[in-house]
Amino acid sequence: MEGDTRAFVPFSGGWPGLLILKVVPRPTGLSLPMRRRDPLAVLPLLALAACDEPVADPVVADPDDVPFEYSEVPLTGFVDPMVGTAGPGNTIPGALVPHGMVRASPDTDAEEGAIDAYRYEDTKLDGFSHTHLEGPGGSYNGYSQILLLPQTGGLVVEKAARAAPFDHATEAARPGYYAVTLGDIRAELTATSLAAIHRYTFPAGEARVLIDLGSSLGTSTGGELTLTKTGAVGHGDYSVHPLVGALFNSFGNTANTTVYTAITASIPPTEHGTFRDDENVIEGGDAVAGAWSGGWIGWTFAEPTTVEVQVGISYISEDQAQANVDADIGDADFDTIAERADEAWNHTLNRVVVEGPDDTKRLFYTALYHSAFQPADHTEAGGRYAVHASGAAVVRDAVRLQYMTDDWCQWDSFRTVHPLGTIFEPELRDDVAESALVVYEEGGWLDKCSWSATGYSRVMIANPTVIILADMLGKGLDGFDTELAWEAIEKAGTEEAPGAVRGLCGYSSLGTPPEYLSLGFVPWECDPQQSASLTLEHAEDDAAAARFASILGRADDASRYEARAESWQNTFDMSIGYARPRHLDGTWVEPFAADDNTRNSGFTEATSWIYSFHVMHDVPALAEAMGGREAFISRLDEFFDGGHFDVSNEPSFHIPWLYAAIGAPSGTQARVRDTIAASFSVTSDGLPGNDDAGATSAWVVLASLGLYQVDPSEPVWTITTPTVSHAELRLHPGYYDGGTFVIETVGDPATLPYIASATLNGEALERAWITHEEIAHGGTLSLTLSAEPTAWGESR
Repeated sequence: MEGDTRAFVPFSGGWPGLLILKVVPRPTGLSLPMRRRDPLAVLPLLALAACDEPVADPVVADPDDVPFEYSEVPLTGFVDPMVGTAGPGNTIPGALVPHGMVRASPDTDAEEGAIDAYRYEDTKLDGFSHTHLEGPGGSYNGYSQILLLPQTGGLVVEKAARAAPFDHATEAARPGYYAVTLGDIRAELTATSLAAIHRYTFPAGEARVLIDLGSSLGTSTGGELTLTKTGAVGHGDYSVHPLVGALFNSFGNTANTTVYTAITASIPPTEHGTFRDDENVIEGGDAVAGAWSGGWIGWTFAEPTTVEVQVGISYISEDQAQANVDADIGDADFDTIAERADEAWNHTLNRVVVEGPDDTKRLFYTALYHSAFQPADHTEAGGRYAVHASGAAVVRDAVRLQYMTDDWCQWDSFRTVHPLGTIFEPELRDDVAESALVVYEEGGWLDKCSWSATGYSRVMIANPTVIILADMLGKGLDGFDTELAWEAIEKAGTEEAPGAVRGLCGYSSLGTPPEYLSLGFVPWECDPQQSASLTLEHAEDDAAAARFASILGRADDASRYEARAESWQNTFDMSIGYARPRHLDGTWVEPFAADDNTRNSGFTEATSWIYSFHVMHDVPALAEAMGGREAFISRLDEFFDGGHFDVSNEPSFHIPWLYAAIGAPSGTQARVRDTIAASFSVTSDGLPGNDDAGATSAWVVLASLGLYQVDPSEPVWTITTPTVSHAELRLHPGYYDGGTFVIETVGDPATLPYIASATLNGEALERAWITHEEIAHGGTLSLTLSAEPTAWGESR
């Protein structure tokens, strides 16, 4: 049996068989559009991938050496960074470049322990910090480290007293740029990947910039600041999540980080000083050490004066922070760096060029912008990066690796951000995979919620990185160590790390709870809050592991994980058609209500109503468990009409597309359209929930394009009506040979929500799905629209 002939075949009903694996001969004459590094890691084929048309030879060059050039149109003007800054979105309005490590952004005066650094509802600013997550939620604490605040008049260091009132009318935000007026100071920010420039325009008189190393959303544990003739150097020590640290420090240094900085003012300061604990002010002090340390640099101006302040950030050393400034900024001024940031964003956004009304384009490009924040590239100048998984900051040399981290959390992003990235930014997939394996090598486990701190956050559940890796490999994006990846997947699937707490084995576990291995389900006693969700999500991981093993030619391993992927049935009460938690002895937990969202309901941030649809890898079997196709469609209708759908949280993301997966695509077309209209807008409160590393925004991008990967480890995209009339996906030629893939509509999608017919490259398309390989080959998907539901796509 040849190891490179494994493929996934369709379910007997015609829809891709999301769980059923077979080894089949590769059709002769079929070449692959993706470049290969591992001859055994081949793109799994779906049956109809063997088309009659000839395809191009495989792309074999190293993709990093293949130029990717395309014409650009101005798109950054369609981005509004303020979207999601009000309500639960937790986005930041500040300056950064795509996947930048440094995010220079305002922090509003919120209570300690808040997860959102900026809240549109607040009226005062604490200052401008340089480390931020994108749209985080739930866990509280976090980053917002190395804070600067400009001041005029008398010196004020106490945090509550120094907070600066501001008016939203004075704010300006665009990709790579943020500005606001604080009293009589105009403050502007721009950034590179590793550094930032602040531009402060002061009036005549006393002026200064406070440098606060103690400020953060976590807690300050130490630090040191030295004032210099041109600015300052120093570092802050933090616990980014004290509770997690307290729970798991006994299993290795956890939740701690050191952030280094090098600060240079364009005008040498004429005064300086230090403070600590909001007091202990020393005029003329040159250095200060300890928790909650800070200082200031200042001037007395005879006339209004503009000062530019360069800020380098590093996780390695103060010298590295300065090297980051030198490499990223050099002699460039604020305007030059802001222009470069805009150019970087415009280049990234032009990967997908859409047409439609301006409001539709603003929603789309703002969502695409937020989708390109995470994971963050922490590769510092000289190709060095710091990995913290072992409990210490271990410095490594990149060797063509961009170290991607801060994916808070993969439990969110595996559903949308990473599948989107396989089309949108395939050149980062190898780096994402290798970065996950670096963490595995250093700490011994795959991460599920990566961060810039020691140890593992252990936040969220199951092993989502397994799905991310399987999705990449299944799409031929295999330029990573697939054998090491399999080792990591196998360990995650068969072992559990020390420190898992019974009663909290979801959030506290790395790997797989032993109860799941022995019983086939995670019992309520293991985690009353999440046990049923854990069973369902581990089964999804198992299906992904089976696919990964099959592609590598590991037939026995594939069979083992394929069998385990059916474990979802062990938490599914067939008598009532709902997933529900079980006790250790196998009895169902009572009482049970499908809409119960209380603390010990057994479901992660959701209900049984939602999680009962969480069998993305085997939708046909799930439909049978709910009584068959018609009963499944009725259940979906009841789910949506009864208000159970929650697009603000990730377990619901795929559910609108289940109609199409069972042969009722008009239901998907209606529900997706209604959701976008009801839940998203280009306003400060335009996101219905946490953006979660761009997961929610990436959902908007995919829904707007009319594509969604129901099972995020199978290379199949479900089709629905796009909100844009035309979309051109520019495909990276180092990975795909298609050039461009176009999605177009015949008819206005704003008034015609349904699909009447479709063609792919001029040939009739009767199915409501398309393979990733078909996209990779390029071409045109043309959708003729209708005002009323049609039978198109019902054949599955």
